[in-house]
This record gives sequence, structure tokens and C-alpha cells, in this order.
Amino acid sequence: MRRSAIRASIWCILGLAGGTVALAQPAPTLTDGSQRIREDMRKIVLDARDKVFPALANISVITVNYATGQETKGGQTGSGSIISKDGYVVTNHHVVEGGKKFKVTLADKQELPARLVGDDPLTDLAVLQIDMKQLAPGTELAVANWGESTNLTIGDTVMAMGSPFSLSRSVTLGIVSNADRVFTGGGGDDVEEMEFDPGQRTGIFTRWIQHDAAINPGNSGGPLVNLQGQIVGVNTLGGSNMGFAIPSALARPVAESLIAHGEVIRSYIGVALKSIKRSDFKEGVVVNSTVKGGPGDKAGLQAGDLIVAFDGKPVTARFAEEIPALAAMIAELPVGATLKVTYKRDGKPTETSITTEKLLRDKGDEAALRGWGFSVQQITEKMARDRQFDDINGAVISGMHPGGPADLAEPQLSWGDVVRSVDGQTVSTLDELVQRYRAIMSKEPIPEFVLIGFDRRGKNQVTLIKPRPDKKEDPPREVPKAWLGISTQPVLKDLADKLGIPGSQGFRVSRVYPNTLAAKSDLKVGDVIIAINNEKTQPRSIQEAGLLQRAIRKLGIDQPATLTVMREGQKLDLPVTLERTRIGPEEAIRDQNKDFDLTARELTFFDRDDYRWDESVQGVLVENSERAGWAGLAGVGPGDLIQRINDTQITDIAGYRKVLADLAKAQPAKVTFFVRRGTRTFVMFAEPDWKPKTKQEEQKEEAK
Repeated sequence: MRRSAIRASIWCILGLAGGTVALAQPAPTLTDGSQRIREDMRKIVLDARDKVFPALANISVITVNYATGQETKGGQTGSGSIISKDGYVVTNHHVVEGGKKFKVTLADKQELPARLVGDDPLTDLAVLQIDMKQLAPGTELAVANWGESTNLTIGDTVMAMGSPFSLSRSVTLGIVSNADRVFTGGGGDDVEEMEFDPGQRTGIFTRWIQHDAAINPGNSGGPLVNLQGQIVGVNTLGGSNMGFAIPSALARPVAESLIAHGEVIRSYIGVALKSIKRSDFKEGVVVNSTVKGGPGDKAGLQAGDLIVAFDGKPVTARFAEEIPALAAMIAELPVGATLKVTYKRDGKPTETSITTEKLLRDKGDEAALRGWGFSVQQITEKMARDRQFDDINGAVISGMHPGGPADLAEPQLSWGDVVRSVDGQTVSTLDELVQRYRAIMSKEPIPEFVLIGFDRRGKNQVTLIKPRPDKKEDPPREVPKAWLGISTQPVLKDLADKLGIPGSQGFRVSRVYPNTLAAKSDLKVGDVIIAINNEKTQPRSIQEAGLLQRAIRKLGIDQPATLTVMREGQKLDLPVTLERTRIGPEEAIRDQNKDFDLTARELTFFDRDDYRWDESVQGVLVENSERAGWAGLAGVGPGDLIQRINDTQITDIAGYRKVLADLAKAQPAKVTFFVRRGTRTFVMFAEPDWKPKTKQEEQKEEAK
């Protein structure tokens, strides 16, 4: 019935009849039965949509990346579902990864700040909590309910909801293609360890719901909904007419654990498992590898062993799809539990006991030591194994700022070095290194040199970095020369002919700048200058566009000159007085501020003319503002004229620099910019994050 309705629509559009196009053919009429089914299906879909749509959340995240040795800010968006009246929102880990600030937009367009409650990279799930104090009075949050993903079968109709491409809320319809999809390697018997974020595994416990409801960028974290209007999955991946969702049977307990504990506590035995699909075994699961020094290794397990029972219960994984369930079963054991393992080696059955340990995160927290020109990361057990470090002490360099103190040191520091000490004092963790950095950089004056002890591929070395910033020296100005206050365009042969002055190539006056000596002369817009002091200034090609300017600069400042011009077909000699050159944008003094990710320069004569600003307009002109920098997030952008910061008027570049230097010392929580944009003035509020902070410190501040 449904196919006939679709064919009817196609026929209506194309007018197909007997293989030929007949535009006047009427569409077939739907039968009463098919029309009733169509209306019933539409009602079911709308009812299910309306149960979840009001609880959809659009998530906006300001992120920080440390690859350049500094805090490089960026932005990303995703979707989520409100799952409690307390404002908890479930979404993907990769939506919030690297996030520093979070905002959630509700169905009624309220945009509210949120905090990260916890994230679980191994399942690519995270939970945010809306700041309920910011909720408009009288607003009651809509909540979506969980459904049972275990009840899904291939062919079931599902809906994907979210905010694709950061657009308003949308819903797409599809069917379940596979209820327990896993991603495998080339042989098909190994579960592939996916990495949305380099160095961080995800999906190792997940059997995905594959469906064909359209998923696009921005849908990540949004709900997969059944026809009862319940969340049966959290959408994560999409493309090529395939979508993949984390089933609610996994997502719901993970979200509940994040809300209760801020993390998901799992057991770990240091053993990777492999299905028996391509082996000659008839039962069991193969030990694919063991982590040296891990619980399984200590218990005597080796790669190639065949595990046939856990705690006396037979286990078999014939296919890769069965591996995530076994991994989850082990992970759900209490940390420190004893797991009895029966395994075969060379056909001989053996028993051993494994004491589980806590499963730790793959990646450590990061922080940028901006004054030293590098970023550092806490070393985790997995990082130490993967990089063959002797231990987890110190902090590993994760990013370098080109031209910064660490880059200019001799020997220079580089990515992958492990910082072990600062000025002879051992640092064992990221937190200790950050505290040493703060203590040193808060001294007055900042020390000229800091001694850094570091390991590089097993070799212990030391180097000196110079953290004290060099005093800014502005580039020298060009020596003042003669100038005439006009703007011109070259007039070549063809243009001269068209202007009715054949043979009179020269320079056409396009503007006479006000408040100049040229403005006091008889020069007019449209005059074509063909000579100065009887020396021809007639360009033969566009490459000679600077001919007139070079001729003027050879003369003296405050000296008179005679211009020969063509005006309305007549040749005229006009006296002018030259004056000294004015500073242009290319010579303007600039300031590049790393705190606010802002580049500004002094206001020039030509800027005032371009913007039609008189001498009463003061400030510094923004040339560049990083979109996700502190100033950019406040709304300050290129072309803005900063006229005031907090209570201080900005009249020149020197005053601007002083204000920013004072702010760097005071480190206020909020900075107010007053900027002129065209003819209007805007007030913009920046909220800086001044000091390097670890994840634990940020969570403590949020808890306050």
C-alpha cells in the first residue's frame, strides 16, 4: 500500500504513461484503505515526535586545543536530550571534548549556560547540566523518556532528531538496518578500536544501532526515537545513508553513573579478546594480547590462550559482534574483584585468578604554559605504555609555540619530551608543574632564566628557557617626505582617448583629502595630472602607477609646485603646496595581544577618511580577532574601533597597551569593551580565563 502511494506521487510529478511523458495525465487516486494507513502512520510519527521534540537541546561548545603550545580556541555544536527536570542533558563525548564553555538552547529559544557533569570517552557519551538559576521564571523543562533498545529488530521504524549544521530542530525517518553492528578490522574477527580524538579509544563496549534516518554534522548526541516517543539510542555517526546510534541499554546506565559519580567506574584486566571466527576452535574466546604488567599478565595469561570460562561459566565468542558484551561484562565487575579464568594453552586446560584494577582514561588533562611557549599533558598508564615511558611521573609536552621561549632554548624543547623538574625541583604531575609555573610567573620581576629538566627517549637533559618577555619595539617610521593630499588612478592611452583627452596619459584625481593643503588649492576630482613642474608624469603601463608619487617625493616638504592638468579638455597650470607624508595603515604601529587573541593598530589619517571620522573620534582599530578568543567571543571583530576598555578611554596605541598590561596583572573575571562599528557604539563583555587550569580545578570552580 505504501509503495503504491509513493508511485502515485512520482506519476503525478513526471506524468509517466506507457513509457512516454504525458504532462496532462492525472495522478491515480489513493484508495480509502491506503489513505487511512497513511494518516494513521502520520499521526503515530507526529505523536512520537511531540513526546521528544520539546526536550531536544542544541549544544554550543567553546573548545581549547593545545597543539600549538597555546590555548587555541575554537567552537563546535551538537545535539542532546534533556533527561531530567534537574536539567541533565545527555550527548556525545566528542561534542564536548576539549570544551571550556557550554551553552544549551532549549526548544523555546532560551540560551542557557551549562556545566560538564562528566564524560565517558570509551562509550562516546557525556552529560551536561543546565544552569537552572538562569531559566526564565515559570519555565518547566520538558523531559524525554528512555526506551528499551533491546526490543528493536531489523525493520523497525525510528526517527533521528537533532540540530544538523547548527540549524533549527529537525527530524528524519528511517528503519533499523542492524541492531548489533560493530566495526571490525580487515579479517572481520577483531573489533576495531575507533578514535574520534587521537589517542582516545571509543566504542569498545558498543554494539551500534545502524539505521538509515539521515544523520548530518550537528546531529551528534541527538536522540534516536522509536514510534512510542522514547529514546532508544544516542546518534553518533552518520554518512552514506547510514547512521549509527549508541543503544539506550548502554547509554542510560552510563548517563546515570555520570550524574551520580562524574565518571563511569569500570574494572580492567589488561586483556584484549578476539573471536574464534577464523580459527579452528569450536568454543571459547581467544586472548589477542595482554598488557605487560597488567592484571591478566600477572595472572599468567598470554596471547593465543583460549579462554573457555569466566567464574565457571562457559564463554564463547564466535563472531566479533559478541566481543563488546564480554568486554562490558568484565568492566562491570567491582574494582578489585577476583575473576576466575579457565583457559587452554596447547590444548591443556588451566585455571588462574585475576584481580581486577580500575580502568583509567587513555588521555590525560592538558594545560598551556603560555609564558614558556609550550603545553603539557598528564601522563596516563596507557600513554606510558604506548610511548614506552619508564613511568607516569612528570608531564609530557603536547604542543610547541614556534618562536616561543621553549622553541628558542638551547637545546630546544620539543613535542614528546617529558618535563621532570623546574629549577631543580621535581614535578611528578601536571598539577605540580602548573603550580610551579604560576609561582615563577607571578614573581616581580619574572626571572630571566628557568631551568627545565626533561627526558627525551630515555635520556635525561636540562635546558634554560627565557620566560621574561622582550620589551615591545615598534618598527621605525619611514623618513617623512613630500606629499600631496590627493588620491589618484592612472590614466593610460585607451582611457585617455575615451575621456576625450587623447595623448594625455596621466593621473586622474579621484579624491582631494579634506583638511590638507591640497584641499586649499584649485584641484578638483576629475582633473588629470600630466606633469609636475613641467616634468611629464604620463604612465605607459599599469606598472608605472607610482610614477606621480615618486615624482612628488623627490621635492621638498612645504615647497610650492605647479601641476599641469587636463580639465574638460583644457590644459591648466595649478599651483599647490606640498606637505609631509601622512602615516598610512601599512606603517601604523600594531599590537598583538595573546591574552585576548586580538590584533589592533593605531588610527591613521586614511582610516579617518575611509570611515568618515573626524579628529574627535579616537581609539585603536581592530585588524584581527580570533573568533573563539576572549575578545572574539565577546563580539569584537575586524574593523571595530576600540574606544574604551572598562573605565579607561583609549586614545592611542600606547594607552591601549597599558590598559591590556594592567588587565594581565589584575586578571579580572570580566572586561568590558566599548567599540564603534560604523556609526554605532556597542558594549561587549569578555570573560577571560587567565591562568592555566586543570580539569579538576575547573570542576571545583563549577561546584562553587
